[in-house]
Amino acid sequence: MSQVAIRLRNVSKCFKRYRHPVDRLKELLFPHKSKAEVFWALQDINLEVMKGQTLGIIGQNGSGKSTLLQIVAGTLTPTTGTVEVYGRISALLELGSGFNPEFTGRENVFFNGRLLGLSQAQIAAKFDTIAAFADIGDFIDQPVKTYSSGMFVRLAFAVAVNVDPEILIVDEALAVGDVLFQRKCFAKLEEMSERGVTILFVSHDLNSVLNLCDRAVLIDNHRIIYEDKPHPVTLAYSALMAQREAENQGIRQKQFRQEIYHNSNHDVPETRIGIGGAELLDVQVLDERGNATQTLCCGMRVTIRSVIRFYEDIPQPIAGFKIKTLNGIAAIGHSTHGSPTPLPSVKAGTTVVVEFHWICHLAPGNYTLTAGVSALLPDQKILPLDRRRDFLPLTVIGTVCSYGLLAVPVDIAFSYSAELNGFMAGKK
Repeated sequence: MSQVAIRLRNVSKCFKRYRHPVDRLKELLFPHKSKAEVFWALQDINLEVMKGQTLGIIGQNGSGKSTLLQIVAGTLTPTTGTVEVYGRISALLELGSGFNPEFTGRENVFFNGRLLGLSQAQIAAKFDTIAAFADIGDFIDQPVKTYSSGMFVRLAFAVAVNVDPEILIVDEALAVGDVLFQRKCFAKLEEMSERGVTILFVSHDLNSVLNLCDRAVLIDNHRIIYEDKPHPVTLAYSALMAQREAENQGIRQKQFRQEIYHNSNHDVPETRIGIGGAELLDVQVLDERGNATQTLCCGMRVTIRSVIRFYEDIPQPIAGFKIKTLNGIAAIGHSTHGSPTPLPSVKAGTTVVVEFHWICHLAPGNYTLTAGVSALLPDQKILPLDRRRDFLPLTVIGTVCSYGLLAVPVDIAFSYSAELNGFMAGKK
């Protein structure tokens, strides 16, 4: 029990929707005659989050993510089920929650801090840190109703992360911040995670989930349909979105394929998705001599060769590849879409061999290869015909020093200047 931060058992949330405002009054006067439509925002949610864990929550808009966070935060009561929370919560939910628009930023800091259980003295001791993190200058003493959305989220996030929470909830609020502030926020979240703070993080940015979280859940149709490490969960979400896109394009007569292959010699399972119409017959990684390989050397010229069979006429086909780290972060990728050599229209019965030539500057480590063939639709959306994700493990070896995903050779030059030393000495 001591290691559990959040536990939800059979949690469901029901809302009532009325066609006309007067129907609420009619239901109060005649309680046996319901005028409401029942809407279940969450159904049978069972979830455990351990202390110090960073859990990513992903899903389409309207799937129930925000409702789940509000129930955990205590701003909503579940219709059925139980919620157990062990630790003080600080929540950054929908923009505007917990702040009085008539109050100044300074007043809202103290107001919000008191709501979170801090004393006036404790908030005063943290105020300078909060104001410095928000970095909104003199606007701190202006009414919040005059703030832009970016200024508002700066202040809200600064308060949420600087009141020493044991559990932090972030619901997509960072999407409205500028790039520099987002980097600052993610650095703070990583620091809090290292200190053992439990974090619930909702975002449509899958790379953020992959970088920040150690577990993830996928919510769809108001239920948790998948829970695992972030990489397979984000793949499942991408497959679900691709399937919905195919359905939206009116391609319901075709069955969307999604297959998962587990290989004991490969840490990341292969997933294969697509609606058909084309098939990857073979994909190989070739070295400088044209030999198939799964071991690459830094500086090696590499070829990725895809053999594609088309079973239907595809006016605008696309072939591509992506190399990812084992936790799902894309290192490099390329496709014929938007390139100087796009694939021309292809007729049914045609086999096309596509080769991508590049110099390997990946940092030494383990990776996976994804390859695919897609169709570019008239509205510029891309529909997967056959996509094999993480199907081939790759190992990169080399001696080039690197602090990132790429090991690019860098020449270093330096020189000494007695005049500069003299100048500095003179200045002293």
